[in-house]
Amino acid sequence: MTSPSFDLIEAPWLLVRQGSRTMMVGLRELYLRAHEFDDLVVPVPPAASGLWRILYAITARITGLDDPAAWQGRQGDTLCSGHLDPDRVAAYFDEHRGSFDLFHPERPWLQDPRLAAQCPKSSGVNKLVFDRPAGNTQVWFGHHTDLDPVLVPAAEAAWHLVAQLYYGASGRCSSREVDGQKLANSNAGPLRSSMSYHPLGQNLFESLVLGVPGPHTGSDEPDVCPWERPSLPDPLAAPPPLTWPGGLLTGRFQHAILLVPNVDGSHVTDAYVTWARRSSPVPASDPYVVRRLSKQGNWYQLPADGARALWRDVPALLCDVVEETGQSQRPAILLSAQEFDDGEQRVRAFGFDQDGQAKDRQWFTSVTPPLLRWMWEGDRDAARGAVSVVQAAEATGSQLEYVMKRAWQESTNVADRTGPWAGRATMRYWSEAEDLFWTHLWDRTWDIAGKSYQRLGHAAIDWATDAAAHLPRFAAAIDTAHRRLGERRKGKTK
Repeated sequence: MTSPSFDLIEAPWLLVRQGSRTMMVGLRELYLRAHEFDDLVVPVPPAASGLWRILYAITARITGLDDPAAWQGRQGDTLCSGHLDPDRVAAYFDEHRGSFDLFHPERPWLQDPRLAAQCPKSSGVNKLVFDRPAGNTQVWFGHHTDLDPVLVPAAEAAWHLVAQLYYGASGRCSSREVDGQKLANSNAGPLRSSMSYHPLGQNLFESLVLGVPGPHTGSDEPDVCPWERPSLPDPLAAPPPLTWPGGLLTGRFQHAILLVPNVDGSHVTDAYVTWARRSSPVPASDPYVVRRLSKQGNWYQLPADGARALWRDVPALLCDVVEETGQSQRPAILLSAQEFDDGEQRVRAFGFDQDGQAKDRQWFTSVTPPLLRWMWEGDRDAARGAVSVVQAAEATGSQLEYVMKRAWQESTNVADRTGPWAGRATMRYWSEAEDLFWTHLWDRTWDIAGKSYQRLGHAAIDWATDAAAHLPRFAAAIDTAHRRLGERRKGKTK
């Protein structure tokens, strides 16, 4: 009987866009025709964020951009060629034929086949898919239960496999026994709850090449991706030293996963999701994230916040920021991409709003206008201007919320209630604040941004209180709110 198979090199599982059309392709076709495709389209942003890192690692192998001595010059030469070398594409995938089979009996792609024997029971296919409830969790996104699980098409299962490896939760997981040690907890995935930023070229080929990170200080050990390793790793051993680029991009997983296919390999029927390592992960500076410095002096990745507009973090992409609220370091990948900026390069952001363990709140993606032209190395005035515009917007937004809460409390004489005005006013304010930000940046009028945001704040007050403004007991409080909006409060604002 033939074993089930789903060869990611040939089987269509990656969605790409070409003009107004979308189509599914395998890895080989993706690389051979990357210059023909506009973009990669993945409906699950956390899968896309991880998948891009995997594709960058493969791109580095195909182009020779994994050679630190030749990296900088070779990146420019590769971009000038306009496409990937078909012979090198064929050579790489022929060399690793079988390593990209999602259901290979001995080395399934990015999985550990030992879990079938080491785990007393499976986790269920619902555990694999982020937007499905698993176990005793409540039904939010769809009516899926472990008693009657819906099978996952193999292509989609590959997306969720990648998403779990990069964004999987810490804490309780399926039990796994290795050499007499039976444990059931895991560290968080390397991108858990974080934002990820990626340069976006004029086509898929440019995006792949621009996204390969520059040489990273690390170990002199041979650099390998998981599918390139000759053997499976020891789960109880110390983590491997950090190598570049394969180890940095694809070697920091904390979860072990095994997919269980149906007879013909077209769908996944079950899955094991458990811990991969017992030791703490090797510290690494991911080149696609904004890093911030905590009060304790530790660097951490900018967390994703589904309630925060992404434009408010644009200054952190343009320059390293040092201000009263702390320090931040921009993604290293944007520095190298800026050297090839033609004035049209955009940046795509992927976010997954999660806590450290069980809660997955919201995932999202966004694309900026062309902004690498405004980076510190190319236009210091614009980089400083972006910082000042966002600071002006933040200051007025914080003050607006404060004065509206006070206005409600004073007009109703209820000190322990915030009332509806603050929420309405800030909703209106922030919904229009982004247009102002881009206008000031494009027009280079950041010096008057403070007055613009003040006007927007006053308009938000009037809009939020319009229904009550004619009543005498509210009118005075509203007038006071307008006066207070321009005042500077002492102490820390919320």
